[in-house]
Amino acid sequence: MAKAGKDEKLYSQKDIADRVGTSKSTVYRIIKELGLKNATKQSQTMLYSESVLNTVRKELHARKLIQNSTAESVKNSDELIAQLKDDLQHEREQVANLTKLLDQSQQLQLNLQQQIKALQAPQEATAASESNSKTNDDETTKDTEKAAKEPEKLKWWQRIFK
Repeated sequence: MAKAGKDEKLYSQKDIADRVGTSKSTVYRIIKELGLKNATKQSQTMLYSESVLNTVRKELHARKLIQNSTAESVKNSDELIAQLKDDLQHEREQVANLTKLLDQSQQLQLNLQQQIKALQAPQEATAASESNSKTNDDETTKDTEKAAKEPEKLKWWQRIFK
């Protein structure tokens, strides 16, 4: 730190870096980006006024806020991603469970259908045999009634030799 003519304190980039708590290269970058001018030059060292020190301090503070907000948003994003992964895993487990239940339901339905068919088969067989016996009885009755009503037709050769 050097003193200029009118009790004005002058600071080198190293002094500014020490006061704001950062590296000399960061101070150099901020001074260059903002286009700040040096107050004087002492041999190879550029000296800056206190206003430059305050400007660098404010800029560095603003950058830290931005970095913190970015870090917070990244942290929030990571938390959100973790929460979404948990939700997705839970949904996958639910889908697997529902698929298993659906499969069991289909198997039970198939078993019930087979049991119903097994119970209906003897009833259908009995109904079919009763139907067949009724049909045979009806046919026999019809044949005997026809025979009684109609005289038996003679064949052509029987008519000749009669």
